[in-house]
Amino acid sequence: MSQYTVQSILFYFSQLFVLCKFLGIYPYNLQIFQQYGELKKSTIGTICVVLSMVVVIILYNLLILSFSEQDDTLKTSQSTLTFVIGIFLTYIGLVMMATDQLSAIRNQKSLGQLYDRIRIVDERLLREGCLVDNTTLRKRISIMIVLVFICELTIMISSYIVLVDHTKWKSLLWIFSCFPTLYNSLDKIWFAVTLHALQQRFFAINKALNDMVEEHERYKILSTTNNNAGNKKENQIRQFLRDVQEENLNYLYAELSGAAASDIVKYKMGKNRIIPVAAVATSFNNFNQLSAKKNSQTKIMYESQLSNVIKVEEKLNNLCQLHDELCEIGKMLNELWSYPILVLMAYGFLIFTAQLYFLYCATQGQDIPTLFLSARNAFITALFLFYTAGKCIYLIFLSWKTSLESKSTGIYMHKCGVVADNNELYEIINHLSLKLLNHTVDFTACGFFSLNMETLYGISGGITSYLIILIQFNLAAQQAKEAMNSYSSNRTSDMDSEEEPDTTTSLTSLISSTITTALTTEI
Repeated sequence: MSQYTVQSILFYFSQLFVLCKFLGIYPYNLQIFQQYGELKKSTIGTICVVLSMVVVIILYNLLILSFSEQDDTLKTSQSTLTFVIGIFLTYIGLVMMATDQLSAIRNQKSLGQLYDRIRIVDERLLREGCLVDNTTLRKRISIMIVLVFICELTIMISSYIVLVDHTKWKSLLWIFSCFPTLYNSLDKIWFAVTLHALQQRFFAINKALNDMVEEHERYKILSTTNNNAGNKKENQIRQFLRDVQEENLNYLYAELSGAAASDIVKYKMGKNRIIPVAAVATSFNNFNQLSAKKNSQTKIMYESQLSNVIKVEEKLNNLCQLHDELCEIGKMLNELWSYPILVLMAYGFLIFTAQLYFLYCATQGQDIPTLFLSARNAFITALFLFYTAGKCIYLIFLSWKTSLESKSTGIYMHKCGVVADNNELYEIINHLSLKLLNHTVDFTACGFFSLNMETLYGISGGITSYLIILIQFNLAAQQAKEAMNSYSSNRTSDMDSEEEPDTTTSLTSLISSTITTALTTEI
């Protein structure tokens, strides 16, 4: 058993684990991980995660309070809908971060067991001759970390320089606006890379089955070619023997009666060259022996696994058991990250819709919430949408591809039965197919919806619909506000116009009475 010991894939998570431990995202014991490459529960680590979560929440609320004056202006100048949306979406980032960290605390024991089960599967795959290249995991993790920090720093720094009044010291709190999304992104790297590792192992099983099919096809082609070549050579020699026997057979018997059967003597009769029949027969027997020996060596060299039903039954059973174990690991992985994935999808849907809505408000010269100031700049908005949508789409796509890879195993197994064309093997494959049909993996967000391309299409349609509705409400609110302002200004002007005629009339009557009195006195 020791010769099949393989290294756990946690070895390739070392840089990600140290980074998460430094930021207070994961509560596992750092010393045990560095020495043994295992995830072990840690009380001190749990306390550090809780403290980091509390500190980020406090600083995040201080950031909101420092920009409270602008939000108060938003409440008085814009519609109630815009204000409520801004307040709700301001805190959904904190909810997402808290969900990730609380789930990490809850999953301390289960996550270590998951990676141990993957290591055992790798050992069994190695015994079956299935090799999995884990070195790509480290490259994938490094690329993801670099992309996350590039996007986070670019969004934060550009927003701070372009949109925030950095002359005030309180503006430095803007740094903490990116912490919830940063913590969430690092946590989802764990899920994405582990999911990719499962996809690799499903692919290794499918590749092993496909290799058996291709090996048997090559064996059949080679056997057919060798048989055709042997038959052709044999037919040529037999035709030669018939030709020899037909030409002056009596003369051959008379002339060669005293010749040894093993000698090869040549005679000439005119232009024809005659070979003794016994010598030709001996050469033909030698050729048959050499041909049979060569064919037996060829069959040994290109022997197919599918030609041995007992041997292939054992291998197919082992691969089917490995497939079932990987499906159970996939279900466990989905359960551990079910709540964080649900909150992430809700966050992506709401934030994507809100960012586009506030971009529309900014183009109309309307005030927007403080934490959505990036909507005032088209470049920052595009980068933010690309970053947010990229996380959601990548996880959905990877979940969908892993599920498809697990369901393809039954197809490759049936290919083995088709190419072997053996009734006994057909019965074995049909029995195993029922097991594969009852053991499938489907990744969901707490069971509310599946993570596949159909869901992605539905989310895209939902964003478009809600965005149109919000814009229509905004237009109606702005029209109502303009109507109220117009009505108030008209009423004020009417009141002023009513007061002006009364003053003119009293002045006219005063002037006319004065003139009348003067004329009367003169008379």
